Amino acid sequence: MVKKTTEKALSRKEREFEARRKEILSAALRVFSQKGYHQTSMNEIAKEAEFSIGSLYNFFKDKEDLFLTLFKEQLNEITQKVNEIVEHTVGAREKLEALINTLFSYFETNWEAIRIISLSHQDFESSLKNDIGNVIREGHLRFIQLVARILQQGIEQGVIKPFKPEEMALGLIGLINGSIYLWLESNRAYSLKDRVQGLMDIFYNGVAKK
Repeated sequence: MVKKTTEKALSRKEREFEARRKEILSAALRVFSQKGYHQTSMNEIAKEAEFSIGSLYNFFKDKEDLFLTLFKEQLNEITQKVNEIVEHTVGAREKLEALINTLFSYFETNWEAIRIISLSHQDFESSLKNDIGNVIREGHLRFIQLVARILQQGIEQGVIKPFKPEEMALGLIGLINGSIYLWLESNRAYSLKDRVQGLMDIFYNGVAKK
């Protein structure tokens, strides 16, 4: 309902602007994920999006601005999907499993998003490096806090050992990151979602109350 109201509040010009902006970001996602940051030019993104180079600069001031916007929006989209599914799930184990399922499903469908996030390790100009570093730190901290809250719920429910939730959260996030890395290294040779139950079993063997 809120979304519909917001959309109605936008003028036709604003809706067209936003639609074109999304087209550019989608094109940038494809090009950046294929070529990396340094090997990508604004001309290539404009060509992929079927925009003139001049039109591109009406939406983003330069390549840094475009990449940072894309990076933020990818992280925000993932975070929103995870928060929504966790909010509508009850038990601690069920929440963790839903969280991992959501992440893995998202990355299977939008694997280019992982490429964009992994580009954060490239040698950027100092200003972009600082901006991306801040975005990553904030996003990582929010994710740790989310997982830690679920684990704290499990402790209170008596189904998880009373270890420090933040430390357990870091362990689980390490397993998640490792699973995604191996999947990418295999050139996505199998379904990432098929690894959810095994990952949960490994984690729960260490933290679940017997």
